[in-house]
Amino acid sequence: MPDSHGPVAGMGIALALALAVAGFACDSKPAPPSPSPAAPAPAAAVLPPVRDGGAPGGAAADAGPPRPKMVANPDGLSLVERIAKRKAAEQRLAGELAAAEETRLLKYDKSKLPLHTQVFTFIKKTRAQYDALEKKVGGAKDKAQAAAAVEKTRASLEKSIVGTGKKLQVIDPKGGNSNVTTDYDVMLNALGTDYPAALTAALGGDPAPLAGQKAELDKRTTKIETWLAAVRKGKK
Repeated sequence: MPDSHGPVAGMGIALALALAVAGFACDSKPAPPSPSPAAPAPAAAVLPPVRDGGAPGGAAADAGPPRPKMVANPDGLSLVERIAKRKAAEQRLAGELAAAEETRLLKYDKSKLPLHTQVFTFIKKTRAQYDALEKKVGGAKDKAQAAAAVEKTRASLEKSIVGTGKKLQVIDPKGGNSNVTTDYDVMLNALGTDYPAALTAALGGDPAPLAGQKAELDKRTTKIETWLAAVRKGKK
C-alpha cells in the first residue's frame, strides 16, 4: 500500500537540504584578516663596562685627552735646584745688562766732559756762597737783616742759575744719555729756591729744613764726584 505521506515527506526532506546548504554557505564566509604583528621594541644600548674612575670605558666623565707620562729631567736637578739655577741666570743677565748700560753712559758723558765740569763747578761755588753767608750772619741779632742778606744773595745768583740750567739741555737734549743731569737739575733748583729759604728759616731759629737740604746736596755731590772721576778714567 502506497505511503500516504510520500509527497509531503519528500518536500520536507528537500526543504531541510536547502536550509543546510544555505547555512553552510553563510558559515563559509572568509574570516577577517588577522592584525599585523607589533613592531619589535628597540634593543637597549649596551654600555661599555665600568672600570676604575666610575665612568664607562674607565675614563672620568670630564676627563680630557690622556695625560703625558712624567719624564725625568735630563739635567738630573731637583725643582729647588732648577729654580736656584734660573735665578742665578737672571741675576747674571741683569748684571751684564747693567754693565753694558754703564759703559754706554760713561762713553756719552765723557764726550760732554767740559760741560759737566762747568755745571758742577758752578753748583759747588754757589753752595759755597750760601755757606759763607750762613757763617757771616748766623749769629746776627737782627734776624730781619740776616734774612735780607740771604734774599740779596739769592737774587744775585738767579740769572746765573737759570743760565747754567740751560747747559743741561746741551749736555743731554733727549734725556736718558747722561747719568748726572738729573742731579744737576735738582741741585740748581734747590739753590735757586729751597736752599735760601731753608737758610732763612735756620737764621730764624728753625734748623731742620736747612739740615735736610744739606743732606740732599751732600748725597748728590758725592754721586757726581764719583761718576765724573770714573768718566775721566774711562771706567768706574
